[in-house]
Order: sequence, then structure tokens, then C-alpha cells
Amino acid sequence: MGQGKRASFVVRAIQDRRGRVSGVIERVATGAKEAFTGMEAIGRVITEMLERERSSPPDVSSGRTPRAPRARRP
Repeated sequence: MGQGKRASFVVRAIQDRRGRVSGVIERVATGAKEAFTGMEAIGRVITEMLERERSSPPDVSSGRTPRAPRARRP
């Protein structure tokens, strides 16, 4: 593994009767949540969450990156 910041995520998923998977991915450090649909979307959503944090300016009052808005559950 290369050098970089470690990030933890919680993935909550559900599979419906037709086999479709959906759920929510939560960034542990910030509490930011993003909804996903389909197993193939999990990696993409995590990558987008990491990129969004990297491109966000830090919150000058706390020195932390601001939280992303919470996603609504599917």
C-alpha cells in the first residue's frame, strides 16, 4: 500500500427480492453519507467521497474539512 491518509467507511447494504443491492456508505471520520445502488457503485462512491474531501478547503475555524451533506436513504 502506498503512502497516504487512511480512511474508514461503513457500508450498509440491503438486497431486495429481485436481487438488487442498494444502501448507504458512511465516512467514519466525518459522518458524511452517500447512497448507492448496485454493487459496482460502492468503489465509485468511496472514491468520490475521498476526492471531494481532498478538493474541499479546510474549515478555518476548526482546521477540519467540512462535512458533506447527508444523503437520503434509498
